Amino acid sequence: MVFLGVDGGGTKTRAVALDGQGRLVHERVYPTSYLPAVGEEGLRRLFLTLREDLPGPPVRAVLGLGGYGEVQAWDRVYQRVAQEVFGPGVRLLNDVELAWWGAFRGEEGVVVIAGTGSMAYGKGPRGVGRAGGFGPLFGDEGSAYWIGLEALRLAGKAQDGRTAPTALTSLPQVYGQKDLLELLDFLQAEPALLRQRVAALAEEVDRLAGRDWGAQDVLQRAAAELYLLAAALAHRLGARRVAPMGGVFRSTWVREGFVRRLRGDGLEVAEPREDAALAAARMAFRGWAEKARHLGKEEG
Repeated sequence: MVFLGVDGGGTKTRAVALDGQGRLVHERVYPTSYLPAVGEEGLRRLFLTLREDLPGPPVRAVLGLGGYGEVQAWDRVYQRVAQEVFGPGVRLLNDVELAWWGAFRGEEGVVVIAGTGSMAYGKGPRGVGRAGGFGPLFGDEGSAYWIGLEALRLAGKAQDGRTAPTALTSLPQVYGQKDLLELLDFLQAEPALLRQRVAALAEEVDRLAGRDWGAQDVLQRAAAELYLLAAALAHRLGARRVAPMGGVFRSTWVREGFVRRLRGDGLEVAEPREDAALAAARMAFRGWAEKARHLGKEEG
């Protein structure tokens, strides 16, 4: 028996499978499963590949997917494709809600995700809620996409002489482009990949921060934006613990700035208890185990 858990983000999709004893038997990372980036057919191909890679057909599956529960048209596609590939018993939830389960196992606290996008989700004495998560059009503050975009804006100003020189003007070289105009053309050539490619620039911004004021400025502002997401939701819900998750927090500049602001606000920084994909696989396993116990009682 195989129990599948999937954490689908804007850049990558992580799959974990457990056997009938709850032991890890499979884990692998795939490209993004974010529907606006891959489309329905791309999502179907990814799910089929994922299923074929498993040591056996999944008895149950829990999938945390980017944007699920936010846009009805996306939900219908996610549900249709997931049920087609994994069966009618598959459970879907938002990837940030899944991350919260992994971080706190259902207990009170707020998780802040900063990967390709950004969002906060949590539970406290005053209920359950979220902050951010409005996507690249007018949200994603502090995310890798936001960092890449803000760095490009600052690079453009520096190139024009509207601000001091910054090493951020070298960002086009990440994609083998000679200047910002060439990079603009490259990024717009494949709209479905634009968000992911801009987000990938965040790693170079972090690398430059050790010697460049512009990169430092962008990362410090990212830390401030992520703090606002966390603090606003924590105070609204009455929660005291905040768990940072996602690739952006690998940046020392971002993490230290975020933690300093949280602690200054009297909030506690918590380390996530387990990764989101594993949390999803455990949900699938527990759901099957509970159903088996219930059936056993009925038969007895």
